[in-house]
Amino acid sequence: MKARYPDCILFFRMGDFYEMFFEDAVTAAPVLEIALTSRNKNSEDAIPLCGVPYHAASGYIARLIARGFKVAVCEQTEDPREAKGVVKREVVRVVTPGLVLDAENLDAKQNNYLGALQVREGRYGLAVVDISTGEFQVAESAEREVFLAEAAGREIRELLIPE
Repeated sequence: MKARYPDCILFFRMGDFYEMFFEDAVTAAPVLEIALTSRNKNSEDAIPLCGVPYHAASGYIARLIARGFKVAVCEQTEDPREAKGVVKREVVRVVTPGLVLDAENLDAKQNNYLGALQVREGRYGLAVVDISTGEFQVAESAEREVFLAEAAGREIRELLIPE
């Protein structure tokens, strides 16, 4: 799963906890102010890990997002009692600053804009959406200064740009 989401901190569901491993654990533990431990603690191949209770995950995810990280949430996708071998898991959502949906992690007094920028053939395009409210706006201009003023007038939490 980590290979599919290399730019995210992976919250890997294991029973009642979301676990983080390797570099994710080393990065997240101090940000979340939780203990960094390891599997095979006393061996040369010790694996750094840390974890948070699943019922408190949204608060921990919000702290990571506030510090500029992205989080991939990996859930069990089959009933462990019916699984043959390892329980199947899949990433069910990726949380980024512009994709926060948990009401307790949103400020009701301000929008949480996700923006997309496109420059093509001398024209500048900007689309912004607040997925928590459904607000969607688009602006386009051939004048760079007009476009920059339009973009600067918004508090965009995350901006998507083409490669």
